[in-house]
Amino acid sequence: MAKWDAEPEIIPQPSMQQLLDVALEKAPETVKARFGLLMEAGAKQSSDVQRPEPREVMMAAAQESAEDAALRAVRCDVDSINDLHDRVVSVARAYSSRPPMTVFADARATRDLTRSLVEQTRRPSELIDLYFVMGKTNALMASIAFDLGNWQAAGTLANSATTYADLAGHRSLQAWALGLQGTLAFWREEPTRSLNFIARGLAVAPEGASRYRLRYIASRAHAVNGDAGAAAEVLAAAERDREAAQKYPDELHDEIRGEFTFDDARAAACAAAAWLHLGDGKQAARHAQLALDAYAVVPEAQRPFSPVTGARIDLAAAQLLLRDRDAAEDELSTVFALPSVLRNASLTGRIGRVKSLLDAPRWRTDPGAKELADRITDWLGDTASRPESVEGVI
Repeated sequence: MAKWDAEPEIIPQPSMQQLLDVALEKAPETVKARFGLLMEAGAKQSSDVQRPEPREVMMAAAQESAEDAALRAVRCDVDSINDLHDRVVSVARAYSSRPPMTVFADARATRDLTRSLVEQTRRPSELIDLYFVMGKTNALMASIAFDLGNWQAAGTLANSATTYADLAGHRSLQAWALGLQGTLAFWREEPTRSLNFIARGLAVAPEGASRYRLRYIASRAHAVNGDAGAAAEVLAAAERDREAAQKYPDELHDEIRGEFTFDDARAAACAAAAWLHLGDGKQAARHAQLALDAYAVVPEAQRPFSPVTGARIDLAAAQLLLRDRDAAEDELSTVFALPSVLRNASLTGRIGRVKSLLDAPRWRTDPGAKELADRITDWLGDTASRPESVEGVI
């Protein structure tokens, strides 16, 4: 027993194991209960101490050291600000290629470190930089919360992002956060409120990509409102902002990129969603295909799965409006294969709309349409059972 105490990893001989089994069997119930608890604790400790990849260990150690060094600094120096900026860039660019809660945790850790530094410094120039980081991390967390269907958390985080952007004097970030609040509103079937957020965003948005994005969000709000004329008008105005974007670089769009980028692919996908809501299958299909063609030239490792999948679902919906079920089914084949951990509220909302189209009288006598609807029902049920959430982690 002394040797076992000294070397707990050794495995006793079979004869010794039999003796121990007999001893346990004859032991009082209290001893058996305590032994069971120890076994559970040992199993938990074993599962907690998984052997991570060496790169993950080194990156985690480096991050811990960087955080400690930043918090111990007398002032928030340039290196600390640059490190925070690099973290935000990493989170924004990893947004669509990693599980959402992993990205959320990274954004939250950066926000918490930044908040600690805010409490230490009183230098106005440093505070402005730190408020900018706070705004970006809150904006990213808000977007993830929206993706996971926690709209209350998303709204609170987006509002915080707007406030920090205002404190930092960063008009592009302020407009981005207001645009997200507008997006949340039209998803809640509140188009008038959505357009109010967008109007506030346009009042502060600089020329170029920032205004371009807001116009496309406005087109979807007008579509939810059933106003095809207003949607077409704002889409035409967006093209003028697109031309201006080439002359006015935007820090979020051009430097940080990732989730903050609003390129031609996203614009086309946004227009497709607007036309789809208005019931124009031809226009919706054209813009959804434009989005997919634009994403096709992006290297696969950098291709954002959620916008691509969303455009594919919208193209399937447009094909149903055009009465081409076979084409719709082809588009959805890759969607059904998407792992549940990568599904979000936007995708479930879109595919739910496809199912509602299949409920139309024209498809009721089509056995293939019923089979497709059943597959969508199973997909939605599997997605709804996913435990992932951002409740309680803000």
